[in-house]
Amino acid sequence: MHLWLRPLSLCLLAAGAVAPAQAVFINTNGTGQALIYPYYTINAGQQTMLSLTNTTDRVKVAQVNVREAYNGRLVLRFDVVLSSHDTWNAIVGDLGAYGNGVPVFAVRDDSCTIPNVSLWTQPSPQAFGPWQDFLPWDYTGDNEDGGPIDKSRMREGYIEIVERAELVGDLATAANQHNCSRLDDPKTLPNYAGLHAPGGGLRGSFALVDVAQGTIFGGNATAIDGFSSTPLYQAGQEALLFDTFASPNAGGNDVSAQVPVNGKMVNLLFPASRKVDAISALLMTDKLYGDVAHEANVGSNSEWVVTAPTKRFHTDGARALTQLAPFASKFNTTNAKASCSAYAGKLYDRTGRAITLTPDAVIGTPPPGQLPQSALCHTVDVVSFSAAADHTPVLGSAFGSYLGTPNPATESGSLELTLGVAGDARSRLPAGTTGPSLIGLPVLGFETFKYTNRNLEPGVLANYTVARPLGATANCANAAGTVIACP
Repeated sequence: MHLWLRPLSLCLLAAGAVAPAQAVFINTNGTGQALIYPYYTINAGQQTMLSLTNTTDRVKVAQVNVREAYNGRLVLRFDVVLSSHDTWNAIVGDLGAYGNGVPVFAVRDDSCTIPNVSLWTQPSPQAFGPWQDFLPWDYTGDNEDGGPIDKSRMREGYIEIVERAELVGDLATAANQHNCSRLDDPKTLPNYAGLHAPGGGLRGSFALVDVAQGTIFGGNATAIDGFSSTPLYQAGQEALLFDTFASPNAGGNDVSAQVPVNGKMVNLLFPASRKVDAISALLMTDKLYGDVAHEANVGSNSEWVVTAPTKRFHTDGARALTQLAPFASKFNTTNAKASCSAYAGKLYDRTGRAITLTPDAVIGTPPPGQLPQSALCHTVDVVSFSAAADHTPVLGSAFGSYLGTPNPATESGSLELTLGVAGDARSRLPAGTTGPSLIGLPVLGFETFKYTNRNLEPGVLANYTVARPLGATANCANAAGTVIACP
């Protein structure tokens, strides 16, 4: 029997037992207790390579949560045990002739996993190595959320990895020796008296690789520190029942978020009933900034990946843990199979001239079954200049968000997206116990560029790619959603 997924109602049983009181913050040095990998995909012939490194002398156990792009529902969960200075590598891939179109999580690594790889779908080292199929249980049957229920829903998404504890004594020795059988019993860690609190020092990176095209888009995971000051286990509970990312700083304590805004650190305190908002506060973005290219003569194109890792806590009608704001609607209510928040785009060409982005003409507002343009409608969206295709031209994403047609036509420049626009109003994360509101949406993302050279030499085609983090600004707001100076 597979042990990777359980209903969220069970996951939350363990949440109330954890009572850390540390402030959470994004560690700009790239190491932390919780890591967010903003994107995985197996579309357009790509596979996603992941790396997780323990930069410390201590042994750690971390939970891997893989979430699909529509509504952030789980498609895989397991734990990985990292010995001191261990680097763990994995692949999210499509097995092609070996598989049935379902994405798989594959490893070629001796680090221990819980459950052990001997319990995975294919424990033998074939193709990518031992692999586990992604599982649709969290959005099918009794867990249906109004989104698609087919296996293609799992082809894109994002990944969270959260440190649960540090191991000492014989468990640490077993991990360092890769004696994984010592950790096979799921009750071992929750009942182990020698667990230490998470200590941070995890670092992650990812790469989207298309071997046939010779392309790669890479980046680093976003690192959150101060996540927990006690082990994320409860004695007597099965190790896989705890949804750690849903319940940072759980219990009766307030939790603070340290958010840099316009060159100063703003401290926001949230009550225990809104503990998830502390994580949303870390990601609140007023505007995203980056570059764009769409040049026919050099075969260039660009896309932005924009991910909202905490959106499900606000918009998943069956499982939301906090208020809807700063998002505009629950999933599958106003918009079918989606939850849309509008943005406003400003494009400038290379001379700084403002370029109008003209949306395509539509009948209705929008027609039934069609999502609004210039909006972020999923947990993961890919912003693109391409409107008609089912998949975006660079990443092959089914979650394209159309910017509009540049007028006058321009081939490259800089783009600014103002997030959470509703007419003259702006969305905001409501203020907590102390501190102001923050305006915009809780997102992170990166930009991708692809250049295709068809003139390298006769019969030879060359592709060149690059990925970079998007620029972002945060701003404080009053109760009316107007930007104000932070106190």
